[in-house]
Amino acid sequence: MNLIMAIHCHQPVGNFDYVFDMAHDKCYRPLLDLLNAYPQVKVGLHFSGPLLEWLEKHRPDTLELMAGLVARGQVEPLSGGFFEPLLASIPVRDAKGQVLMMNEYLEKRFAFKPRGFWLTERVWDPALPLTLEGTGMDYTVVDDTHFYYAGLKPDEIYGRYVTEKEGRTLGLLATPMIMRYIIPFRPVEDVLGHLREMEQTGHNVALYGDDGEKFGLWPGTYEWVIEKGWLERFFSAVSESRDWLKTVLPGEYVASVPPLGRIYLPQASYEEMTEWALPAEQGRALEDIVTSLKDQGRWDEWRPFVRGGVWDNFLVKYDEANRMHKKMLLLSERAAGNDEARNYIWRAQCNCAYWHGVFGGLYLGHLRRAVHENLIKAQALLMEKQGQDLELLQLDFDKDGAEEILIFNKNLSLGLDPDRGGGMFDICHLPKAVNLSDTLTRRPEAYHRHINEARQDGGESNDGIASIHDLAGAGDKDLESLLVFDSYTRTSLLDHFLGSGATPEGYAANGYSESGDFVQGRYRVEQADVSSDHAIVEMSRTGQVNGVSFKVSKTIRVGKDARVIFEYAFECKGHEPVSTLYGCEFNLTLYSDEDSERYYRIPEADRQREIKETGSEDKVTRFELVNNPDRLCASFSFSIPVSVWFFPLMTISKSEKGFERTYQGSSLLFLHPMDLSPGEKARFQIELELVEI
Repeated sequence: MNLIMAIHCHQPVGNFDYVFDMAHDKCYRPLLDLLNAYPQVKVGLHFSGPLLEWLEKHRPDTLELMAGLVARGQVEPLSGGFFEPLLASIPVRDAKGQVLMMNEYLEKRFAFKPRGFWLTERVWDPALPLTLEGTGMDYTVVDDTHFYYAGLKPDEIYGRYVTEKEGRTLGLLATPMIMRYIIPFRPVEDVLGHLREMEQTGHNVALYGDDGEKFGLWPGTYEWVIEKGWLERFFSAVSESRDWLKTVLPGEYVASVPPLGRIYLPQASYEEMTEWALPAEQGRALEDIVTSLKDQGRWDEWRPFVRGGVWDNFLVKYDEANRMHKKMLLLSERAAGNDEARNYIWRAQCNCAYWHGVFGGLYLGHLRRAVHENLIKAQALLMEKQGQDLELLQLDFDKDGAEEILIFNKNLSLGLDPDRGGGMFDICHLPKAVNLSDTLTRRPEAYHRHINEARQDGGESNDGIASIHDLAGAGDKDLESLLVFDSYTRTSLLDHFLGSGATPEGYAANGYSESGDFVQGRYRVEQADVSSDHAIVEMSRTGQVNGVSFKVSKTIRVGKDARVIFEYAFECKGHEPVSTLYGCEFNLTLYSDEDSERYYRIPEADRQREIKETGSEDKVTRFELVNNPDRLCASFSFSIPVSVWFFPLMTISKSEKGFERTYQGSSLLFLHPMDLSPGEKARFQIELELVEI
C-alpha cells in the first residue's frame, strides 16, 4: 500500500501576526520537527506565499529545517498561486504569473523544481490545464467528489487520471473524504485499520490531501495531535508497518505509475464548499436531503448525483465579495507592465476574504480590509503613472448588465450604482489606503437554524475528537434574538421616506415601514461629466411617497481633494401634499465597535457617542466618524439641521470556534421632516470630507 500525503499550510494576507505566531508554534513547527524525527515518512508539503513571507521574516530557522527535509528527499514542496488565489477566479495572466512566482521561490529557497501544485480550496475549472500551460505543472490534488461528479464509482478513484483542455494535459489525484475525516480525528489504530482494509481489498494507493492546520490549530487538535501524541504515534505506526505500507511523495508516484485513464471533471470543489456556495434556503434544503439519504442508508448510492453550487455563486450570494472581485479584475487589466501595482493586486487575490463557509472568511473585517488596502495601493500607483488628477468611468463594473459610474482622483475613489437606489458602493481614501465603505450586509445563513444547538466537545477522548465540520458551535447566549436581516445590500446615499412612528431602534432592527420606493429604485443618469478640475454626476427618479408622485434628484460633485458634495432636489409632482420624514443612509466602517479611539463626534455639542450604541442625535449640522488609529476622520456637514440615527451593523456568523457576533460597519441615517404641497420643491445638501488627523 502506497500512502501519499499532501499537506497544505496557509495563513491569509492580512491575518493578525499573533495568529501566524500561534499557528507556527502549535502546528507548523511541530509537524516539521516530527517529520525530521521520522525520516521514513514522506510528504508533499505546500506552504502558501503569505506564510512563507512571514516565516522568512520571523522564523527563518523553520524554513532551514524544511530545506533539510527537502534535501534528503523526504519532503516535496508543492507549488500553487503564491498568494493563495483561486486560480479559476482570477485572470489567466495572473494565475500563471502567481504559479511561476511560487516556482521561482521554491527553486531559489529549496533548490527544488516543483512539478505538482496545491489547488486552492480544490476549486476546479475545466480550463485549468490550458490556464497553466508553460508553468511546468504536471499534477494536482482534487477531491473524490470531483470524480463522482464525472461519473466514477468509489472504487475507481484510487490512482492518477489525466485530463486535458485543447490538448494541454494535467494529472489528477483524488483525496477521499473519509481520509479527511479520520485524519487526525480518529485513533491511529482506526486510520491504519482503514488503510489495511483498503490494501486487503486490492487497492495499492491511498491519498490524504488536506489542511495542515488540522495538526494543532483547529479546535481541540493541539492537545489531541501534539500534546497527546497522535501525530507522533501515526508517524511511528507508519514507519513500523513497512512490510505492507510505505509513504510515497506525490511527484514520485505520478512519475512512476501509469495513469488509469482520461477524465473530464465539471466545475467543482469539495463537498462542503458546494453546500456553502448556495443561497441560505437552498443550502438548508440540500442539508435536509443529505441527512434524509444518510438516514435511509442511501447516501453512497445517491452521492454522485447530489451536489450544490459552484464557487462563483459566492459572488452572487455576497455583493461585497463581487465588488472586491470586480475591482480586482479592473485594476489587473490596467496594471499591465507595472510590476509594483501587479504585486499589490496579486496580494489582493488571496481567496479567503471572498467567500464564507465554516471559517470566518468574508465575515472577518481584517481580511476584507487587507484586500481593499492592496487594491487601493495598486489604484493609487496606476493613477500616478497615468498622470491623471481626475477620472470618470461609465461601465458595467459589477457585471450585472447595467452601467455603474466610477470617479477617481488622487485622494478619493467613488462608485455609484444608478440601478440600485442611485447608491454609493465605494468610498475610498487613497492616501491612507482605507475603504470606508467596507461594510457587510446582515444576511440569513443556512447554519443560523443551528444557533442554539449545544456545542460538541472538541477536546481529546479515547475515541478521537470532532472535526470542525461536526462542531455545532453555539457561542454567546441568546444569539438567536440578535439575528437581524437586511432587505437590501447596505451601501450609501440611499433615500428613505419614513412614517412618523419610525424609531432608531425599529429602523436598526429592520422593523419599520418604508413610505417610498426609492431605496433600491432605478435612478436615471441625467449627467456624468468630467473636466480638468471637477466631476459631476446627476441622477433622478420619479417614484412614489405615500402613494403620491414624487421626484428626487441628486447631484454628486467631486473635485481634486478628499471632499464630495451631494446636492438634493425634491419635488412633489402629485395632486396631494406629501408629509414625510426623509432620510439619507450611509454605511461606513470604523473597523471596531470596542476601540475607544474610534467614535462618533458631534462638534457643536462637544459630545461623543460610542460605535456600539444604537441611538440618535437631534439638530445636528456636523457629524463626524473619528478613526484615530488610522488617523482619518469622515466629517459630514448639512445645509439644514438634521437628526442622526446610528447603529452598528452586527452579524452572527459561524467560525471554527463557534458562532460569533461581529461588527461589520456603522449605519447612519440623516433625517429631516419634509412637507411639500403639490408642485412645491425643496433642496438639501450634504458635504462629506475625509480629513487626515
